[in-house]
Order: sequence, then C-alpha cells, then structure tokens
Amino acid sequence: MAASIFEYIYNKSPLFLQNFIISAYGISIYKSRYSGNHDLYLSQLMKEQYLSKEVIQENINKKLRNIIAYSYENVPYYKNLFNKLNLRPEDIKTTDDISKIPILEKETVRTQPEELISRLYNKKNLLCINTSGTTGKTMKIYVDKDSRRFSYAFYTRLKKWAKVGNGKNITLAGRVFIPPKQRHKIFWRYNAIMNNYLFSSYHISEENIPYYIEKINKIKPEFIDSYPSSIFNIARFALQKGLHIHSPKAIITSSETLLDHQREIILKAFNAPIFDQYGSAEQVLFISQCEYGTYHIHPEFGFVEIIKNNNNEAGEVIATGFTNKAMPLIRYRIGDTVIMGEEVCECKRNFPIIKKIIGRVDDMIITPEGNYVGRLDPVFKGLSTIKNAQIVQEKLEHVVVNIVPAEDYHNDDGQVVVKELKKRLGEKMHITINVVSDIPLTKAGKFRSVVSHLSGRLNQGLNEID
Repeated sequence: MAASIFEYIYNKSPLFLQNFIISAYGISIYKSRYSGNHDLYLSQLMKEQYLSKEVIQENINKKLRNIIAYSYENVPYYKNLFNKLNLRPEDIKTTDDISKIPILEKETVRTQPEELISRLYNKKNLLCINTSGTTGKTMKIYVDKDSRRFSYAFYTRLKKWAKVGNGKNITLAGRVFIPPKQRHKIFWRYNAIMNNYLFSSYHISEENIPYYIEKINKIKPEFIDSYPSSIFNIARFALQKGLHIHSPKAIITSSETLLDHQREIILKAFNAPIFDQYGSAEQVLFISQCEYGTYHIHPEFGFVEIIKNNNNEAGEVIATGFTNKAMPLIRYRIGDTVIMGEEVCECKRNFPIIKKIIGRVDDMIITPEGNYVGRLDPVFKGLSTIKNAQIVQEKLEHVVVNIVPAEDYHNDDGQVVVKELKKRLGEKMHITINVVSDIPLTKAGKFRSVVSHLSGRLNQGLNEID
C-alpha cells in the first residue's frame, strides 16, 4: 500500500519534484553501493590486477578454501550437503577438487533461499534482490551491505579501465520512472547525488529518439551505461537520419548479450569505446572488457568453470562467488554459455579470457507506437507464485504471457504482470495471460523468455547504413 501511494504521489508531482524525489532516493543508492569499505576494496583490486598467473591461482585456491569452510560452518544447505556426501571442507584444497561438490541449480536457489543464508546474518537486515533472469523464474538473492559494496568496487574498477569517473553520466536501463499519462516528451529524470541522468528504455521509438539525441547532445555525458538494445536503437536511428550525436569517453553495456552488429552500429554512431560487462544478480561472477576490448573474468569476484559437452567449443558457465558472505553460492549453474580464449591480452592482466559470450540473447517486443523494448524480465520480479513465464508476441498489438503457476498462484498475480507490462509496452498493447502446465524448450534445449514473431522488423534498415 505504501509503495502504491508513493507511486501515486510521484506520478502526480511536477517534473522538478520528481527529480528531487529521485535525487533523494539516490542518497540511499549511493550509500548502499559506494560507502563503507568500497574504497578499501577498490584499492585492493587496483593493486591485484597485475599479479602473475601463479599468484592469481594461489589466491583463487585460498578464497575457494575460505568460502567452502565458511559455508560448511554457517550455511545450513552446505552443512547438510557435505554431511550427506561424507565430504569435509579440507577435501577441497584447490580448484581441481571442486568437482566433488554437486552443481547448484537455479531451482534449488529458488525453492530453498533461506537454507542458503548464512546463520551469521539476520535476514531482516539483508538486501533482497528479486531476479528472474533469462529463465523467466523468479528468485530471491540475499546480500549484506558490505558484500554489495565489494561487488560495486569491481564496477568502479571497470570505470577506471574505461578512464571515466564521476562526471555527468546517462543510464539507459529497465527502470520505470515515467508516469503512464505523461504528455510532454521528457523521457529522463536527474539524480543530482550521482550526477546521473536516468533515461527510459521503454519509450525508445522513431518518434521519440530525436528527443533522446537532443538531450544527450545537451548533457554531453562523460559516459553512458546502457542495455545494448537501447543504445543500439538510438545509434541506428542517428546513422540512418544523419544526425550528430555526442561522443562520450566510454559506453558501458550490460544485462543483455552485445551482438556484433549492435557493437558495429554503436561504435559508428557514438565514436566511443565500448566496455561490455557481464555479471549476475546472484553475485557469483564478474566479466568485462578491458581497454583493449578483451573479455576478462575478474578472478577476485569468483571462480568460473566452463563445462563443455562432448567436443563443443562453447561451454556452460558454472560459478562460485567469493563476495557474498550472506548467501554464498558454490558451483552455481548460471544458465549461459561462453567460449574461452587462450591468447594473452595486451593489457598485461593475467585474468582468464572469454573469447565470446553466447548466452542471454532475448528477442525484443515492438509496441504499437513503434517502441523497441527488450529485457522484460523485471516484470516478474518478486512474484514467487510464478514458477516460469514466457512472453510471446504474435501481432503488433497483442502479447501473450504464458505462465507456469506455483501452488499458491492467484489470478491477481497475473494482473500484476499485466500492469507491469503495460508500464513498459503502453496501454495500447493487449495482454493475455495464459496459464499453462509447462513451457517447452527450443530444439537446442534452450529456454526463450521472450518470443517475438515481429522481431525481424528490428533489423530493417541495417543494410542502409554504410
């Protein structure tokens, strides 16, 4: 009730007051990410990034032994698992021994989150992150304050790789902050605390993109942090229409797979280096590009295994996080695949190299207004009554949401999904909830959380750009 009242007040407030509200909220966000031990962690990370391969491996083994011993002593799930398998923490001495521990599946995390919380923490004092990811299944991930700041120290290190700091910046991501009945063409709000302009990723269309470009040129941001699909659509439009667009020092992309054709168009339009980042809400791994464009696994964040099937070049990602002491996840199956690289990077960091990220490719939805909307999984966040979900667009004005319900599912939960989708897809979109017993996988064994039979239209015009 309090959240709905706050949303009502925000939506009814004038623009200057909305900016004030977002800035006030920004104080809390800044403290949760960058206060406490953040700077200490960052200093350590900056010192450790040029260690030798041998020292890095020694550190990984040490962190692995520590997190396993800690989990056995403090986390009920691992205590029971080890005892059942007749394992002891001292049986895992190096990364070569980790295969003795079974892989942790998403379904286990989804159904037994409290068993995975360390008894050293009170759940009431932890930050709960609701995530659904590309699987469409909602999960609760618990993080303590210090661990969250530790994880953001990696993002700050990435910013240093990109040679950007705390100057004006733009974020294009899946946040809803534009009132549904707004009439003016102002699709951004300002967080003064973090010098950050929040741009809506849900209003990007041929009609609206000129306003985005005009504002970007006026702000002249130091860097832009965006979903690949959002900044790609702006870049493509600018090139097609011959529009000038400001070149920031860097563009940081995340949360979706950055496709090759998207990278090419973004680079051509913005004339700025791209630093793609790949992480997870489960806080088990951090992968990013360095200044030479190489994808590196950040070894201080967690240990990443790549498990190949048969003789395939690509392998499945299994990760063990080192940063989250409140809810440590050991040998967690991310659900994505990558191709490892063996070359040595010019940046001289001896971090493991990822040649290509295969996973996390979702279709996009085209709204009746012509907006291109991707990354719709936030609409399912917090809805533990939904076991699985898939969004299917058959027609321009019609979307079907297939829902596999849990036992406590209620029709009202479906209406929450409808409400959240309409915030992103607009009131003209007709949304049908279809409760099903199962959602089939593709022939390749993959789950598609978004299926758009209109998505081919997104590629129209690409060949028109020289």
